[in-house]
Amino acid sequence: MKINGIDIKKYDAKQLTADVQPPSFSNSYEWLTSAALPTEFETEVQMGHLKLSIYFKGKDRNNIIRAASEFMSNFTKACKMELDGYKGTYIGFITTNDYEKKNVKQRYIVNLEFDGFFVDDDLSITFDGKTSASFYKVGTRDTPCVVEVYAKSALTNYTITGLGEDDIIIESLAAGKTVVIDAKTGLVTIDGANAFDKVNMWTFPVLKTGETAHKGESDYQIHAYVDLGGESIADF
Repeated sequence: MKINGIDIKKYDAKQLTADVQPPSFSNSYEWLTSAALPTEFETEVQMGHLKLSIYFKGKDRNNIIRAASEFMSNFTKACKMELDGYKGTYIGFITTNDYEKKNVKQRYIVNLEFDGFFVDDDLSITFDGKTSASFYKVGTRDTPCVVEVYAKSALTNYTITGLGEDDIIIESLAAGKTVVIDAKTGLVTIDGANAFDKVNMWTFPVLKTGETAHKGESDYQIHAYVDLGGESIADF
């Protein structure tokens, strides 16, 4: 098991158990008086849940407590966990933890619980001279994307469709420049500088669950941050 890229063997620890629970769903609706059927609104997808037990060993209890304390410092903010027996990376937000002493002084167990979700590895797709593709994404959440558009020649009102409810329009981009529309950071940049004024969009680009028909022009790249359960498949 790794946390933020660090093997927990560093703390003389190992994963005992990992109980991953899928996300829960909640429908919003309103049933008006005299209406034949209720009016349905969007379905809310809650985070999943993880119960984790970690086994520590050391020379004595003081040694173990120091190691466990250092281990716990990984959870002061959202962390990335690679769990033994599971594919992908779990993005976790700690909710509870407790310590369980064993009869043997050189042994300790830490029990933790997290709200969170799994993601697969980033998927990078490059379009060069292609104007359309279809994607099939499985999972439970929209997938934020990083879209890079490189201009071989000056672009005006360059339109990308299929990455959200509305089109993304790059109003102007000089030849040789690349605009980065990053849904993961919430930034739009050219050469690292703010470029929100160059792009017309209501929301940042995402891949929806299921099949998406995507259209653009050419010379842009999509990096997909994919929810667990599957991959994004590009069909050219």
